Amino acid sequence: MRRLGSGELRLLRRLAIDPSLRQASLAKDLEVSRSAVNQIWQNLESENGLRIRGNIDFGKTGLQMIFGWAYSKEGSDVLMKFSRWLSSSRLVTRSINSLISSTFDTRVYFEAMLPDDDQASWFNNQIERFRKKPYSLNIYTNKCSKISNHMNLGIFDGAFWNFPENFRLEASFGAARGYVDILPVVGTVNQSPLVRLNLDELIVASAIEKDYFTTASKLSEYYKKIGVQPDSPRTLRRKLARVRSQLASPYVDIDSVGLDQTLLVTIYDKAPEESPFSRVLHAQASTFPKARVTSGLHLTMLELDIPESVEWLTVSQVMSGLAGTSSETCTFIANRNEKRNRLESVVSYLASRTPSG
Repeated sequence: MRRLGSGELRLLRRLAIDPSLRQASLAKDLEVSRSAVNQIWQNLESENGLRIRGNIDFGKTGLQMIFGWAYSKEGSDVLMKFSRWLSSSRLVTRSINSLISSTFDTRVYFEAMLPDDDQASWFNNQIERFRKKPYSLNIYTNKCSKISNHMNLGIFDGAFWNFPENFRLEASFGAARGYVDILPVVGTVNQSPLVRLNLDELIVASAIEKDYFTTASKLSEYYKKIGVQPDSPRTLRRKLARVRSQLASPYVDIDSVGLDQTLLVTIYDKAPEESPFSRVLHAQASTFPKARVTSGLHLTMLELDIPESVEWLTVSQVMSGLAGTSSETCTFIANRNEKRNRLESVVSYLASRTPSG
C-alpha cells in the first residue's frame, strides 16, 4: 500500500467525523481551495476506492434483512451444500465462509433481503429444510434490528495503524458497559417495521447505498439498466433528497489502507431482549480501525478489518471475555473473496419479477 499524504489524511479524518460533507464544505472546514479538495478526493477515489456509502433502513423500502450463520465440523458436505445454496440465491447479499475459527469448526455467515411475500416464505422454508434431518445443520438466524458502520482514522498515520488488540481495547469496552443506556449511537440505523414493497423507493435506496452522493443522471441510468423507465431529472433529484433524509445515513468506505485481514465475531445471547453488549458494540466499535455491527434480538455480528500484523486469536480472546460466559462467541478469519453484493443485486431480481406498466 502507498503512504497517504497529510492532506489526504486531513480530508479523510474530517469525512469520518461527518460523511455528509460535500466538497465545498470540506474546503471551507479545511481552509483550502475547492480545487485542492477535488484533486485529493479524485486521487483517493482512484487509488483507494474512496466512497461515501449509505447505511439504509431497509424496512422502509419493504425489505426485511435477515442475518445469521451456520456451522459444522470441518469438511462438512452439508455446510458446503448450504453455502452453495446461499451463493446461488438472488436474495442473499452476503455469504462469507470461514478460513479458520476460534471454535475449531467451519462457519458461513450470511445476510438476505426478503420482501413480505411468498419469496420470504420459500427462503425461510429452505433454512428450515437444512436444519432438519437428514441435514441437521446448526443454523442461527435473526431479523436485523440495527446496523452501524465505523472507521477510526485517528489511529492511522497514513502508513501504520496504532491498534490496541489487548489491554486498551478491553479497558475501553469495559468502561463503556456502565454507560450503555446513555452512550451515543452515531452512525447506527435502526431497522423500521416492514412496509409494503415499493420498488421505486428501493431503486433509489440501492443507488444511495452504493454512492450516497449519486446524481440524478446516474440514477436515471440505473433505472434504465434494470429495465425501469426513469422519471424526469427534477423528480429524481427530489426522490434522492427524500430518501437520503428519511432512509439513509452516510459513512466512509475506503480500501488499500493496510487493513488486509477481515475477522467476523459472531455472538449468540439467549437473553429475552437485546443484550447490553450488543448496544456497547454499536457505540464503541469506533475503537477499531474499520468495523460493521449488525444485531437482532439474540444475534450480533461484528465485522472487523484490521492489519495482518494483529493476532486474531488475541482479539478473539478479548471479545469472548467482554461478551461474557452467558454468550456463545466465535471469531473467525473471513474468506475475503466470498459473495458480498450490495442491494443492487436484489433490486435487479425484484425488478425482473415486477410486471411493467
